[in-house]
Amino acid sequence: MFTKNPAPSCRDFLLPRRGYPARLAPSLPLAESMNDSTDDGAHIPARSKAALGTAEDEQLLWSSRPGQVIHLPIYLIAVFAAGIPGVYAPWPWVCLALVPLAIAGVYAWSVQSIRYELTTERLRKTWGILTRRGEEVELYRVEDTNPTAPLLYRLYGRGNVEVLSTDRTASKLTLRAIKDHETVRNTIRNHVEAMRGAKGVRLVE
Repeated sequence: MFTKNPAPSCRDFLLPRRGYPARLAPSLPLAESMNDSTDDGAHIPARSKAALGTAEDEQLLWSSRPGQVIHLPIYLIAVFAAGIPGVYAPWPWVCLALVPLAIAGVYAWSVQSIRYELTTERLRKTWGILTRRGEEVELYRVEDTNPTAPLLYRLYGRGNVEVLSTDRTASKLTLRAIKDHETVRNTIRNHVEAMRGAKGVRLVE
């Protein structure tokens, strides 16, 4: 004796695929097709999709500010100029001593606003009191680095590092009056070579 199978119901057509809940089954084909297309419906090739976990994060290696020794002569002149009216001028004119001190304060603030940063990929400089500006150089574009240490800077344990690159907007970037300038220069050189190797760039002399 044969038994008849029951006729399929509407629920059978909505059975989940891949173990998803039944209420999500109708929306799965649409969601899967949306993942492979752009907003205008164009198909995205599989090789163009970003691979997860393959991008390396840029890391900060060094950060510093220049020393106030940059404007040390200006500070000495300002103190001398403020001392004359401050000692010999009568009361109404003694306030003139604040003018050179205010000028020196602006110079000191401008130096304090400068920031140098070295990452695993680039060298960056930012500055500005009211409006912040900046410039940066990709390390693989660096051609040469030149350390210099004037006598006044050496008295305070500081020096300059001149960075030359093929970047059109920042072909020369100078790190002024920084501590351990020789160590910073060697760090820049090491990571320049690392970035050239990573990008397959060779320096043609």
